[in-house]
Amino acid sequence: MKMLVVIAACNEAASLEVFLPRLQSAVLGLYIHNVDTRILIVDDGSTDQTSEVASKYDCIVLRNHKNSGIGVSLRRGYREAVKGGYDVVATMDADGQHSEKYLGVMIEKIRYGADIVVASRYHPESKRVQVPLDRDLLNLAVTAQVKMVTGWRITDPLSGFWMMRRQYFEFALKYGRQTRYGIHLEHWVKFWYLTKPRPLIVEVAHPAIYGNGSLLTRDYSPSNMEIRVERFGTHALHLLEALEDVRRLYPKVDEEIFERRWGK
Repeated sequence: MKMLVVIAACNEAASLEVFLPRLQSAVLGLYIHNVDTRILIVDDGSTDQTSEVASKYDCIVLRNHKNSGIGVSLRRGYREAVKGGYDVVATMDADGQHSEKYLGVMIEKIRYGADIVVASRYHPESKRVQVPLDRDLLNLAVTAQVKMVTGWRITDPLSGFWMMRRQYFEFALKYGRQTRYGIHLEHWVKFWYLTKPRPLIVEVAHPAIYGNGSLLTRDYSPSNMEIRVERFGTHALHLLEALEDVRRLYPKVDEEIFERRWGK
């Protein structure tokens, strides 16, 4: 099995200096699982040494000439995976918040039949330490929205730590259009309505730790609360935009959502 780990990074040189050595060690360990793995960094218009740090750690590096957003960058990674004949794509954030230790657990879920595996910070078995209230409320709101517009009961629809079989990252490359962080919500909506068969989704518990012991390479700041609260509306807009795209190919989407809401 061939896997490509895709990481979109903008001005993350300092974070990658900490994260990439851990990730490279984990990737070597995946050979035990008979998984040939490479790491791809998509440098999204950085003005620091992001590309140089990635190259130092023997990563494949692609560079966007200007900052284009995580959606554009991840799809560029999907395209590289298609060209390279990879069987599986894993996506991770560049800030170190995702633990490389879960790659082995996730690839085994793929091996035993899962099509998409998501590392969930809100899984019932996830360790939680000092999780900020705005993060919990945002997850609560978005989880309810995703449940309403699809039939999936996803506990962490905003997680950026995914693993996907080729059929589904090829689909996401073909049908995706979100340029920024709406890409994951777009995936949920379009996978539900437009893929046949729908993917088998598995979530694995991933810790949500803030403060001491966090994997984040920078501290979570409680400032700028108003800006973060704006994401409640922004994510609702992302879902609506995805549904508008779906409606062109599946006109009964409104009827299905209505029936799911009222049980009729």
